[in-house]
Amino acid sequence: MRGGNAIFTQFLSGMKETAQICPDCGVAMKNLGARGKNIVSLLGEGTISRNYYGCKCGNHSLPKDGLLDIENTSFTPGVRRVVSQLAACDSFERSSATMEDICGIYVSSKDTERIAEAAGAAIEAVKAKQVEQVFSLGGPQQPPHPPVPTMYIEYDGTGVPVMKREVYGRKGKQEEGTAKTREVKLGCIFTQTGLNDKGEPERDSGSTTYFGAIETSEIFGRRLYMEAVNRRGLTAKRIVVIGDGAKWIWALAEEHFPGAVQIVDLYHAREHLWELVKALSADAVTQAEVKKEWFEILDDGNIDRLTAALGRHIADNQDKQEEIEREINYFKENAERMKYKYFKEQKLFVGSGVIEAGCKNVIGKRLKQSGMHWSVRGANAIIALRCAVLSGRYKIQKTLIKTA
Repeated sequence: MRGGNAIFTQFLSGMKETAQICPDCGVAMKNLGARGKNIVSLLGEGTISRNYYGCKCGNHSLPKDGLLDIENTSFTPGVRRVVSQLAACDSFERSSATMEDICGIYVSSKDTERIAEAAGAAIEAVKAKQVEQVFSLGGPQQPPHPPVPTMYIEYDGTGVPVMKREVYGRKGKQEEGTAKTREVKLGCIFTQTGLNDKGEPERDSGSTTYFGAIETSEIFGRRLYMEAVNRRGLTAKRIVVIGDGAKWIWALAEEHFPGAVQIVDLYHAREHLWELVKALSADAVTQAEVKKEWFEILDDGNIDRLTAALGRHIADNQDKQEEIEREINYFKENAERMKYKYFKEQKLFVGSGVIEAGCKNVIGKRLKQSGMHWSVRGANAIIALRCAVLSGRYKIQKTLIKTA
């Protein structure tokens, strides 16, 4: 490694540079001699030589820094790429330690944070341009690929601990009514082409991509639509949106994907029923009997029969009337999204397990570790970076960033 590093730095030092023209004066800048710079590459630390150019007007230039992509940093693109991928998966401190253990290269935890957040911010900048392009007057341009048979879109919200200044004046779930977290809106897209050996729907291998940020539902909706367009969503024969009963989820589905199949996560609906069963009776035998009956009705998608069954309990549970009526309204409002028997006959998924797992894996494992408190800017940078890495799109994003 030391020998390779010596050859590498010697090679970089010997790279020729073209004559520099002053951007203001339009005349050739004067070569003021060589300047050394310490760099850290995947081969180790070293010093390279590059020419320093100046102009009478005061402009100066170090063209080799731009050529090697080391402007304002001593870390080469290779080091920054590896550090970013490590930091997308673990804390900055452990990423720094892992880098030193595996590569023998020391990058402090603070530098790791700066590098990772810069990479995430660059990815977000590309995403913002893509959103702008999709919503421009020209409209979205679909890639020339075969249509997607079935595309699933799932999204949900999950809290992330943030610094006090990020929740100032916000209402929250604390006893005093304050907040300690900000909500990340996370989405995922995957496709389904066929069925498994049991005749059940099967998610296409490697088709899941993630995206998200701490942002309003309106801005997230634009991100959501852009991601679907980039995944050939406009050519999909069938789009399926799966989520819990939150109204913002269905509002975005109606706005951006009119005509899409909307499905309330079956397991979320079952949780509603189970909580009501426990509220109506403390007897375990009674709970089991009622649960079995109501779950069977729900699984058949017979919401009229289910709400009628719930309504019959109001007379004997006057103290629970408000709770029962609230659940009845929940099921009535989502009746068209709970035709589970029909959806299963159409060989569709009826659960939002992918996004539920995503909230834990994509967000929870990285941004909810002990003692972590984020700024919104920092959290969004790491979310963008982590989504790109876990979606298998980090190299693609790096290419887009370089050409943007």
